[in-house]
Amino acid sequence: MAEKPSTVPADLTSFVGRRQDVAAVRQLLTTARLVTLTGIGGVGKTRLALSVAAEVRRAFPDGTCLVELASLKDPALLPHTVVDALGISEQSARPPAAIVCDHLRDRRMLLVLDNCEHLIDAAGELTGQVLRAAPHVRVLATSRQALRLTGEHVFPVPPLPVPEPGEPLEPGTATRFPAVALFAERSAAVVPGFELTAANEQAVVRLCRRLEGIPLAIELAAVRLRVLSVDDLERRLDDRFQLLREGNRDDPERHRTLQALVDWSYELCTPGEQVLWARASVFAGGFDAAALEAVCTDETLPARAVLDTVAGLLDKSVFIREDRDGHARFAILETLREYGQARLAETGAESAVHHRHRDYYAGLLEQADTEWGGPRQLEWAGRLRAEHANLRRAFEACLSDRGTARRGLRMAGMVWFWLAMDHITEGRLWLERALPLCPEPTRERAWGLATTAYLASVQGDEPGATRLARQAAELAEHLDDPGVRAYAKHVLAVGHYFDADLSEAIALFDEALEQYEQSEVEQQYPDLLRTEMACVLVLAGDFDRAARVLEEFFDHCAQVGERWQFSYALWVRGLLNLLAGKPEQAEADLTEAIRIKRMFHDTLGLALALDLLAWTMAAQGHGDRAAALFGGSATLWGSLGSPLVGSVHLIEHHARFEQMARKQLGEAEFQAAFDRGRALHPDAAFALALGELSTASAATRKQGSVLTKREREVAELVAEGLTNRDIAARLVLSTRTVDGHVEKALTKLGFTTRTQIANWIAQQRKNAG
Repeated sequence: MAEKPSTVPADLTSFVGRRQDVAAVRQLLTTARLVTLTGIGGVGKTRLALSVAAEVRRAFPDGTCLVELASLKDPALLPHTVVDALGISEQSARPPAAIVCDHLRDRRMLLVLDNCEHLIDAAGELTGQVLRAAPHVRVLATSRQALRLTGEHVFPVPPLPVPEPGEPLEPGTATRFPAVALFAERSAAVVPGFELTAANEQAVVRLCRRLEGIPLAIELAAVRLRVLSVDDLERRLDDRFQLLREGNRDDPERHRTLQALVDWSYELCTPGEQVLWARASVFAGGFDAAALEAVCTDETLPARAVLDTVAGLLDKSVFIREDRDGHARFAILETLREYGQARLAETGAESAVHHRHRDYYAGLLEQADTEWGGPRQLEWAGRLRAEHANLRRAFEACLSDRGTARRGLRMAGMVWFWLAMDHITEGRLWLERALPLCPEPTRERAWGLATTAYLASVQGDEPGATRLARQAAELAEHLDDPGVRAYAKHVLAVGHYFDADLSEAIALFDEALEQYEQSEVEQQYPDLLRTEMACVLVLAGDFDRAARVLEEFFDHCAQVGERWQFSYALWVRGLLNLLAGKPEQAEADLTEAIRIKRMFHDTLGLALALDLLAWTMAAQGHGDRAAALFGGSATLWGSLGSPLVGSVHLIEHHARFEQMARKQLGEAEFQAAFDRGRALHPDAAFALALGELSTASAATRKQGSVLTKREREVAELVAEGLTNRDIAARLVLSTRTVDGHVEKALTKLGFTTRTQIANWIAQQRKNAG
């Protein structure tokens, strides 16, 4: 596990020439809560921000989080994107901005908001809310313009220094200028053996001067050394940039320099590569070869030519290859994407390509809908997670046109997608946008109403769920559609989870199941019903019938390869075994369910399983582990908004088993163990649930981190009250090395003071004794 939560990626190449800028921004962050790096496209704002974030991470005990905004188009989804980046599994009905603020309220964290310029108002509003709500959070933003907030410190990111015209240079000293050093390093990476020599040094200096020190321009130029000499490259750039021979460095002509370089890179591409570059600009968040073949091809660029064309764009550093879940995906830098969008608009094919993008991703989700209940389920889950940004763009496209709004509503109505992908709140957002656009009494509207009701139930919005479910049922009767009628009745039954008397829920489930069997709906809907029905039967005390329903469902899952609903059925069987007095069997069911649910990132299912596993621990007399698991599940329920989906029966059982654990431990010990569990990162809580992490280990590490032998040795001496200088003398180390070990120990343990280290060591010795 990571030393502390961080989503800042590691550098893949060295960071050249920004040492003073990094130091200056670090200094600003010690006094300012909002620092915005501004500058033109390609100047290196993002890279500078990431380098600063990496260097200051020890100052933020709760971690650093990168929020990438370049591919986000809809300002309304900005809070959702921040929720995703923070790893919050919140699916309640609260506004996402409020969820972000509550999550950050007591944390000491650095939030990096990258590429804010196209969402400037939304980014400014959310940043202001966060800074007001979370006094220990600091924000480092990158944007082509300031956010214009009170207290904002703007740091203009300049181009890399280059030799001034006429400045005398001794041979072999040009690399002391960062722009030249960057070009030399990147050139050596693409042309093995390349080095600055007396023969090419002046040409490199002139070239970097023409590129005005813009890092992206330098890197793109270095790639051309695969086919040109430095002299040829410099000569061509001289011809291209004649208009830039004069002018003030502060003028926006630097942007035109980059534009000219990208123009030139574009012209060096083959006609097919130019076409694919422009058309690939419609994607958000990456794409694969299949998507390129479906969206970007026609008689101008046939599908059979796509792979070779992709290879050419990879060679020219226009595309970037990414490997995900064993599959190759591609990305394009935002500056190059914007350039491609401009070229696409000039061709007159923009509308057609955007329509193909919309149709491809709508079709992708529709295909997943037909195959979700089968053996490719886990594969589909990974693929849909990877394509989330493109699916969002498809939703936007469908709902921006009255002619395709019904298709958007049909896509949004796929309840399994929002549940399994852990995007319940977002699903409700799209549905609430789509329903007003489709007021006609159609099957899509009825299904969308029912799905909205289902998501409202999961969020604990009982009044909204009941109202919407009744509307769906009324429309289903009007349409006389058996499938919609069954789904609407199913959702009404789900609403009765809240009731003390479950007889109405059971009757509705029975009716809905019978109607499902007479209709043609995708298998995941009756599958969903059967696990919910079995749960209600268990809670109603009808164990025999619940066992029969589960046995039939397990047989079905084995036949078709279903895993997601299978994990819910395991949870229900765990509940049945526990209430039937067989907690050991319940534990086995629940740990298997958690293993499956982790693969799907199913927060609702994980919260249910973690909570129920705490009950089984209490039933077996393991009060300490039960208390920690109760704490871990409380964290997850806090993100979902409605503990145990509001079921009065589940809540009563929870209270009974929690009281059992309290009696086993005593109030003080229970609360201490509960707090330890609540402080765990969800991954650590799941590890505790599966026996991969002991309760003793959970008590002593915030993110499951451990100290090295040397760090532990230094921590022991800190606990004895020695200063770093004394420790250095004792261990025959430099004081600077000891400083580093102490910092690492603080970071790994999530502490901020030496006293906390001393207390931790004392607790370790107590546990060992």
